[in-house]
Amino acid sequence: MYISRGMSIALAVAAIMIVSIGLAYSMWSQTLKVNGVANTGEVDFATQNGSLILLDACGLQPGYGQSGGYDWNASYYPQPGAEQLSPPEGKDVGCTNVTLVDTDGDGDYDALNITLVNVYPWYYTHIEFKVCNDGTIPIKIWRVQVDGQYYYELNEQELNQGVEVDLNNDTSPDITIWWGDNFGTQLHPGQCADISLDLTVLQSAPQGTTLNFLVLLQAVQWNEYSTPTPR
Repeated sequence: MYISRGMSIALAVAAIMIVSIGLAYSMWSQTLKVNGVANTGEVDFATQNGSLILLDACGLQPGYGQSGGYDWNASYYPQPGAEQLSPPEGKDVGCTNVTLVDTDGDGDYDALNITLVNVYPWYYTHIEFKVCNDGTIPIKIWRVQVDGQYYYELNEQELNQGVEVDLNNDTSPDITIWWGDNFGTQLHPGQCADISLDLTVLQSAPQGTTLNFLVLLQAVQWNEYSTPTPR
């Protein structure tokens, strides 16, 4: 069969196109295999054991510590913190006991079990402790749970960073809590923050009752921090 020059060129072009299509298909159909390892970080914090300081701890001997082992009186309530206090008057009636608690079983203390023993109206106490970032991701202190109620801040204008808490559910507040302004504080791995709270027993607290409640601190990774929008 005679093949003209023009037909030869056309056949050659067709052959090149077929080869090109074949190459393109083979390129698109190849599989690229990549092996990799992703290490995830850990959000973890703990109340530092041994960092707990109490102004009026149970079992203090007379003459011990700042208070001399005696009770402090919130004479100028509702002024906050030290502004409301009068010095001890040599009375050792009530006391404060605090136990660190691991609520989730991970080996880190994340809560304080606070017990106010034989206290009375205007009894005042102060609690200090350290919270440390034991994880590998920066965290922010997010919120605190007091007696089952969550707070993203403890701020009441009249009480200037204080909130009244009803511990026995009789619709009357039993204590006022002032909390250091640590909400939103960022802690990098290995960093710690000093946290403190002040407690004052109110006139409406029940007589002859030991006041006990749990304070649970929660933190989140630094870029997940948010607070509810006030309604």
